[in-house]
Amino acid sequence: MKNKDIAVSINADQESGLPFPSIGGEALQAYNQLVSTLYRCLYDNAGFQPFFDAFQQHFKALQGGILGLTSNPQRMVYGWTFGYPEGFEEWYIKSDLPERDEALTRYVQLPPRQFDSFLRGDTSRTILDILGPESRAWAEQVGMGDSAGMLVTRENGTNVVFMANRHREFGPYSDDELLQMNLLAPHIENAVALHLKLYETRSDNENLAMALNHVKKPLVVFNALGNMAQANNAALALLENSKSLSITNEQRLQSPDSRITRKLHDAITTCIVHSHKGRLSPQTVFVSTGHERIAICLTPLIADSAENNGALAELFCFDTSLEPDQERLQTLFYCTPAEASIATELIQGLSASEIAEKKQISIHTARQHIKNLLAKNGYRKQTELVSMLVRALG
Repeated sequence: MKNKDIAVSINADQESGLPFPSIGGEALQAYNQLVSTLYRCLYDNAGFQPFFDAFQQHFKALQGGILGLTSNPQRMVYGWTFGYPEGFEEWYIKSDLPERDEALTRYVQLPPRQFDSFLRGDTSRTILDILGPESRAWAEQVGMGDSAGMLVTRENGTNVVFMANRHREFGPYSDDELLQMNLLAPHIENAVALHLKLYETRSDNENLAMALNHVKKPLVVFNALGNMAQANNAALALLENSKSLSITNEQRLQSPDSRITRKLHDAITTCIVHSHKGRLSPQTVFVSTGHERIAICLTPLIADSAENNGALAELFCFDTSLEPDQERLQTLFYCTPAEASIATELIQGLSASEIAEKKQISIHTARQHIKNLLAKNGYRKQTELVSMLVRALG
């Protein structure tokens, strides 16, 4: 879009009586640069970091991003962020904060492609005057002065929100800045829609399906939206006959227990975040009904082509009435009978405190046995140990 095209659009709005402020030549040039940077992000699947960098510099933004949120409850399922500390996305995925985030709630309720800010240029107030106690504590900690955002799109039960917080030293977003953001709004919507279509949609890769079916154990591949991209025949058969796990119309896994479903979706999303960061940290989630227990071992999937990153799930079905082979546990994991007994409970999905209660031992003793199992087998995290125990005995 040329500068004169933008000027004509603004003048037409002014002639129709809409209260738009005017934008000077420098702002228009910066706007064109932002649009150009935004669409250049579509040349690969790395996300929107170049655009975030340009947006952050132009609007003096502190932090923000593009977040995909479920509607009820309001939970983050994917996104790209800037300005937040390392590990923020993983923490945010697993927390209840999106449900209580006043900025996200505000922007989700806006009409699509319409930026708004908390202060709307009012220098007599601060954002701390508007936020509730929990959000105010976060805003005070990071020095937030204002927040602007918009609803990018709403479809299939997912709201996509763009938000940008600002440090108090730069004051509230001005009318001119909100105008520039609103000029960007349709381009942000287009870019996000194109990016999801190009890189994140459900895979129809026949080679992947054939490769998975060569493996007899149940395997599922999730794309970057947390949807099932492929499942081999063994996985489909398990899911068809399971009372603990099923597939929704949106191609997501679900349990009859909504809390377990949420925990599973959080684990899948965390793995996808790890895949984009090149981390291979596993996650394991257990679901059960009656004597049936299914362990879902999730591993970040880092493909040769980065656009195929996601998560790989191995499904293991156990009969809880049958005890794992203790001798095999001791041989494979170099552990004592007491440690093997603790490992048996870890395979059942119990935490250290649950094991202590069941075994009538102290929490300290349970944790010490787990530490011994970690040290003897070279694992740093309990999640890694549990994944390997499940895989070894599944």
